[in-house]
Amino acid sequence: MTAAEPRVDLDAPDEAEDVAATVAELVDAITAGEAGQDTAGRSTFITTSPQWWAHGRVFGGMVVAQALHAAMRTVGEGLEVHSLHGYFLRPTSPGSRTTHVVERLRDGRSFSTRQVTSEVQGKETFRMTCSFHVPEAGDDYQLPMAPHLPPPGDVKGSAAPFPFDVRDLGTTERRADGTFQSTRRCWMRTREQLPDDPAVHASVLAYLSDMTAASFRPHSLGVWGSHTDASLDHALWFHRPWRADVWSLFDMHALVNAGGRATIRGTMHGEDGTLHLSMAQELLIRELAEPLHIPTPSWVERDAPTGGVHGTT
Repeated sequence: MTAAEPRVDLDAPDEAEDVAATVAELVDAITAGEAGQDTAGRSTFITTSPQWWAHGRVFGGMVVAQALHAAMRTVGEGLEVHSLHGYFLRPTSPGSRTTHVVERLRDGRSFSTRQVTSEVQGKETFRMTCSFHVPEAGDDYQLPMAPHLPPPGDVKGSAAPFPFDVRDLGTTERRADGTFQSTRRCWMRTREQLPDDPAVHASVLAYLSDMTAASFRPHSLGVWGSHTDASLDHALWFHRPWRADVWSLFDMHALVNAGGRATIRGTMHGEDGTLHLSMAQELLIRELAEPLHIPTPSWVERDAPTGGVHGTT
């Protein structure tokens, strides 16, 4: 396996295992501690990934969240993160101690740009560039949230001990040509209130943005053990500051499966309809010759409705 080739473990639902985990442990895991400067004068930070994943790799959303938190510790007050683009280069093992090297690419009057290189035992695992902006007044326009969706209080949630409350609405109705407008829709937030720290909220939202389940494989929605899946990259746009401990509707759209890869995009709206985050991601998907049995964790509704009472087109 080359340095740029991700390990392709089974498609077990690594966004959350059936383990006890608290919001406090989540905040501790994403918080980047200062570790001085390297020989080139670049700021370095340390994070330690929790032991939440039994199948041997840390969830990609955690990797992104940790790197983003490190970058946010190097910018001044008044700057807000507005975008990030990252590539997964190697998997990170649960319990790993990760060093994040932050390079200050530019500090202007309105924008600052950072590059983060994440390493475990001297090997690069993730590389990300992110940009920060001083908010300005300007035009206000957005696409609306999908209509006629039930509020989170009307949707049954899971009793999983994971730090997130996720309430699935299922897909939209399958269209005549076999495609879906949305391949997963769910309300999500942390189960407990987070500290009033914008860096924590942005980092947790980055984690949540990778909780796509199998929505990137429309031909095998809700099916696990049929493919090997590996995230290749991750891109986020933070349109407005938002809290990760209040409800967001995550609406995911599988754009294409081709060449052994899948591309997905998604949006997050608040309950009031505010569009505050957009994401895009490409993944490697390889069908297994012999499907394996992957137990269904209690937190995910594998048989969430496809269309039906919650379906919109």
